[in-house]
Amino acid sequence: MMRKTSKKFQEFLASQSVEIVEQFDTKTTGELRREWRNTFALGYRVPTGGLFWHVFTYEHAVYITGKQALKRFNEESPVAFVVFPSPSADSTCYYCKAEKMPDFSEYRDDLFVCNRGLDWTMAYTHEEGLGPFYSRKEWQTWYTDS
Repeated sequence: MMRKTSKKFQEFLASQSVEIVEQFDTKTTGELRREWRNTFALGYRVPTGGLFWHVFTYEHAVYITGKQALKRFNEESPVAFVVFPSPSADSTCYYCKAEKMPDFSEYRDDLFVCNRGLDWTMAYTHEEGLGPFYSRKEWQTWYTDS
């Protein structure tokens, strides 16, 4: 898996016409990742240093993938969103704005995009041909309603 530094990641965001509104500190980043796990990783404990997208490949979340996922992601409002690499790649989270949802598929590393309220998420992986995965918070009720 390719590891990118925060500076390189910031350059990538700029190349996608993404404006960084805020770079979260370590505490806020940790809280956001915990909230993400509590929303989308129901029934799956992501191991320390583990890959968050395994939530999808191990079938612990309801999701769509591939072209369907990209279509739904592109329908989301790009006004503001959170972007964060996998915890094992980088510890930085960004609150961003863009006029249209950016194409993060070129990043070629684990990357997660969500709105601040975690109503939806898009997970890109470093694996060629695997993902991306799109999921919504309300889809996860199947796990908690039983």
